[in-house]
Amino acid sequence: MLACLFTPVAQARFAPPAAPKRRPGRLAHRVIAFAKRQLGVPYRWGGVSRRTGFDCSGLVYAAYRSIGMRIPRSTWDQLRAGRPIRFARLRPGDLVFTNGGGHFQLVVSRRAAISAPQTDERVRYVPLARLRPEFAGSRRLLR
Repeated sequence: MLACLFTPVAQARFAPPAAPKRRPGRLAHRVIAFAKRQLGVPYRWGGVSRRTGFDCSGLVYAAYRSIGMRIPRSTWDQLRAGRPIRFARLRPGDLVFTNGGGHFQLVVSRRAAISAPQTDERVRYVPLARLRPEFAGSRRLLR
């Protein structure tokens, strides 16, 4: 009788269920949804919230924090986070660096990114095609 408790079938019934795997697409969707909710928020150097406004690194920092992921706060540290990606391989959730790496945008689709541009402007969409000439690199934070 006790032997049946040690069979694979009996053990399977008592084993805890495996944790569901979090797919990068779902996490990227949540990061992008957060960024989209920030459209129209004023640019503010050093800002990391709707209340304070956002700069480019603050917007991405807050978007990734919204899914519980800790990333560096500054542009230059975010430039070294994740792994490099070619422009042609960009997907939603990736970061596109321009201005020699001093500014970046969050990719939200095959055609657009969201940017916290500069003083006196607001968080807005930017066509990826417009970023291509100033492309300085890109990073993928989600695997």
